Amino acid sequence: MVAGSLSASTRRVCLVLGVAALLGATSSLRAQPPQDAPDPLKLTGDYVMLLDQVKPDKTAEFESAWTTIKDKLSKSDKADWKELGDSIKIFKLNTTPAAGAPVVYLFQLNPPSKTLSYEPVKILYSSGLFERAEADAIYKKISDGFAGITPWPLTKVVG
Repeated sequence: MVAGSLSASTRRVCLVLGVAALLGATSSLRAQPPQDAPDPLKLTGDYVMLLDQVKPDKTAEFESAWTTIKDKLSKSDKADWKELGDSIKIFKLNTTPAAGAPVVYLFQLNPPSKTLSYEPVKILYSSGLFERAEADAIYKKISDGFAGITPWPLTKVVG
């Protein structure tokens, strides 16, 4: 059949059914739970550094937040979280960034935890070390200044 040979009411019914089928298909796609993506900050290598980029006007908050996080982790009575905290050494690139460019921090992880994530959200909200209000305040300090984070898996070549 050609569309021109269908009555107007039949064409409307076909259009409505087609739109309903399309909406049903897209809503069933949305109803499926998202697939778990691998956590890029749950590390498996023996040598890893993290590069954090922070907005220049938020460095004090960033440093304050990580001082609190690292202190709480290192004092934990949970061995795996204590080891994660003890593994972190934080350095700031000692150069003057271009105007508006982010400030670069390097997290030396020695040795990196292979069982826990270095994702701040997971540390703050899953470790059980922070009360919700404290975690929210620390998260705000980090997220307001966040400009990017990149894991650097390294291969030892000498030494």
